[in-house]
Amino acid sequence: MAAKVNVIAEAAARPVSAAEAEPRVGLEQYYSEAGPDYAAWSREFNMHFGYYRMGANPLGREAMLERMNAEVLARLRVEGIGAPKLLDLGCGLGATLRSFARRMPQARLLGLTRVPWQVEQATALNQAAGCGERVRIIEGDYEDTILPRAGYDGVYALESSCHAHGADKAALLAEAHRLLRPGGRLVVADGFLTGRGFVNGLQRRVYRKLCECWVIEELARLDLFTARLEALGFTEIAVERLQLRVAPSVLHIPWVTVKFLVTDVLFGKGKMTKARWNNVLAPVLLPLVGAPLGPMGYCMVTATKR
Repeated sequence: MAAKVNVIAEAAARPVSAAEAEPRVGLEQYYSEAGPDYAAWSREFNMHFGYYRMGANPLGREAMLERMNAEVLARLRVEGIGAPKLLDLGCGLGATLRSFARRMPQARLLGLTRVPWQVEQATALNQAAGCGERVRIIEGDYEDTILPRAGYDGVYALESSCHAHGADKAALLAEAHRLLRPGGRLVVADGFLTGRGFVNGLQRRVYRKLCECWVIEELARLDLFTARLEALGFTEIAVERLQLRVAPSVLHIPWVTVKFLVTDVLFGKGKMTKARWNNVLAPVLLPLVGAPLGPMGYCMVTATKR
């Protein structure tokens, strides 16, 4: 097993020439080409890891993914608001919004994505789920939106904040602050660099390859991220370290990857583009830089606008 890990790490870290490295895959291209492949992970197109609760079936991946949606909703604290307005910053194909719509028929739900293909597909999925009138998906930059100030009771980013700029994700957090009403809640669940350094240069290069595969400039540094929240005036800032909660769903990666390689690569008819190969490689690299081997940890950060 150790030998296999070393082979994967060395392949990911191998220096490449400029000709080999270019062109890099952009965010819109990545999600347009690799987006349909997320069906192998979730029939509902949940594009995140799951949340495991003691006593649950660790083999039930879809149930764990849905539980993560429920945990995000619980931390938004919108109980008692007649028709809460919630905003998903980086909504993907809208699975979390549809989950919220099932739980809160009265809610007004909006998702924002930079990817036109996701707008089209998510809108179709919303219609098929019977919530097309209550869930809207629009195209836009979540660091600089045209949405009204103080218009939302809750704003969240579920494994999408990683695509924002900077180690503190300053522009994203400033925009979230602008969009929230006073007393509104922010929830961010994602991978963070949590303080401990990389073990060695090889692990650092694996991290850079992981970021390249998932079109990430850099993961947020947890200390800088929470400091930025405080500087913006957020209160009730809390960090939950959820590595053990997401671990059971992470353990599904090898099986899902092998199944995908057999059904879609060996026998599939679609072309395997660089974006699609990146989406296969990234989850394989993830355990090499994630806790306990590396400095990447999964956290849910919550805060309230003053």
